[in-house]
Amino acid sequence: MIILYHDIIAYYALMKYTGDENFIMKKLRNTLPHELPLWLIYPILMLCVVIWGSNFIIGKILLDHFDPYSITVIRLIAINIFLWVFSSRYFTMPKVPWKVWGILVISGIIGIAGNQYTFFLGLVTANPVTSALILALAPITTAILTLFIFNEKRGVKFWTGAVLAFAGVTLSTVDGGSIVFGIGESVIILTMLTFAIFMVLIQWLSKYLNAIQITLLTNIFGLLVMIPFLPAANLEMLRSANLSMWLLLIISGIIVHGLSNMIWNKEMPKVGAANASLLMNMEPFVAMIGAVLVLGTSILITEILGAILIVLGVTLSLYRQRQNKSEKIYEK
Repeated sequence: MIILYHDIIAYYALMKYTGDENFIMKKLRNTLPHELPLWLIYPILMLCVVIWGSNFIIGKILLDHFDPYSITVIRLIAINIFLWVFSSRYFTMPKVPWKVWGILVISGIIGIAGNQYTFFLGLVTANPVTSALILALAPITTAILTLFIFNEKRGVKFWTGAVLAFAGVTLSTVDGGSIVFGIGESVIILTMLTFAIFMVLIQWLSKYLNAIQITLLTNIFGLLVMIPFLPAANLEMLRSANLSMWLLLIISGIIVHGLSNMIWNKEMPKVGAANASLLMNMEPFVAMIGAVLVLGTSILITEILGAILIVLGVTLSLYRQRQNKSEKIYEK
């Protein structure tokens, strides 16, 4: 959820759970080019999905030149600079109880620092395709958490979809008749859980703060909590990495977690959150194609079937008719 990941986590969570699309659109509309024709919106949104799906492949490449900690910290620095440059003029320091500040700090630790670090740590040994499929479970996991925390009711359709999605992940780990699930995949599950927990925290924080405040503050807290662990950085890898890898590390972080999220949040309401969310389910397939073309990885039939089950399960569980609402918000 991060779940992607990532600062879409703040924007998308608020749009999904609180309906705060109007505020987000007002704040971001002036930072991007003006209106696009309707026929161009779906390709633009699909490009965002391709960028997010390629993050699994980019992460795997970067791990050949940097350690997980260094990737996390450097990307967070780049993302924070980008977000503050584009959004700081809309930011006002919130006047909220200390409890809210505490949840903000916890959100930054879990949803920003923890999520990104475990993502790259898991990718060290995990298959990027399996990782994408595991992370695709984040929306359903979030919904299950809200069931217990906020007493939100879930019907038969939701649980049927959840069973399909979890069965899809299990199927995707089958290789030669046995389930292949290593330490890397276990860490990626932790990544997915941190994303889901972050979604729940965002839902609570949205009662006190707006999207800009949540996004900027959680990112800065996420970066600050990583700084004390600087000795963990692999200095030898940092020194030996060439310029192209440094550029890939910084620019990909800005594009994946900054620019593409801003574009998505500007254009998504024009087609509706429900329709746009279906595009997001294509991320695992983007990761599959990227793994074949870039990494030379062979894709198993069980991974393809598992991805189909996950997409069907997530769509069945979370699909909501929000097209009319989104269009009205945009027209305002």
